[in-house]
Amino acid sequence: MLRKIALAGLCLFNAQIAVAEAPARALAEKIATRPANEGRAGDMVFELTSASGAVRNRRALMIHSDKDDFIRIGIFFKSPAAIADTAFLSHDKTGATGENWLYLPATERVRRLPASERGSYFMGTDLTYGDIKDNFRFSLDDWTFSGGVEDPETGLVRLDGHVRTPDIGREIGYSRFRALVNTETLFPVRIDYDDTSGKPLKRVEVLEQELIGGAWTAMRFEVGNLQTGHRTRVHFENMRHVPSLEERILTSAQLALGAPAIR
Repeated sequence: MLRKIALAGLCLFNAQIAVAEAPARALAEKIATRPANEGRAGDMVFELTSASGAVRNRRALMIHSDKDDFIRIGIFFKSPAAIADTAFLSHDKTGATGENWLYLPATERVRRLPASERGSYFMGTDLTYGDIKDNFRFSLDDWTFSGGVEDPETGLVRLDGHVRTPDIGREIGYSRFRALVNTETLFPVRIDYDDTSGKPLKRVEVLEQELIGGAWTAMRFEVGNLQTGHRTRVHFENMRHVPSLEERILTSAQLALGAPAIR
């Protein structure tokens, strides 16, 4: 009898958790499926600032395609000379395991990146490979969600996430996030991440958004590492809608050929 009561209590507790998570999960799903265009391209400009104030600048061609539930992102570095022609490619398709590649001119080899490198930092920035791939979305497979209610101070909606398993946390480099979401654009405008030990790690702030080809796009954002004092500022120039991207442009074979010409 006591066992039945305990099981009933556990079922009720789980049901209460599910009800509490429902608004947050619904918001996370809307963010994950926010409208996107079939193609866009522009110059991605990085400003990297160390804790001592030293500044480095980088410029790359960024190409993004979202068509038939197949998201492809290519980043082709143009400057400085030390990293020119370095290129990164990401493929994500609904129902399939994502794939990533990196081309380093020094090795003249296209290397496929394992999923375990999602939490590695991208080209000296404060963005991980996973951050680049997720594009201000939260993987529904990685997180459980809570919140989904309006923040009284900002009028934005708060969304919190806790990593599903310690293994996933080690893979992505995070244990928790707290985000403020603009529900009109379905963009998180501020995200605070904790590291795998639960300590504050970094803050991401989206400072400017713009409609490109009918889809909201982050045009300017900042990422600050709270533990090292390093900061990455990113903005886009000449961002335009490219509805008819050639498929070959975003393939692993293209990476070693340099930045493609976008008409």
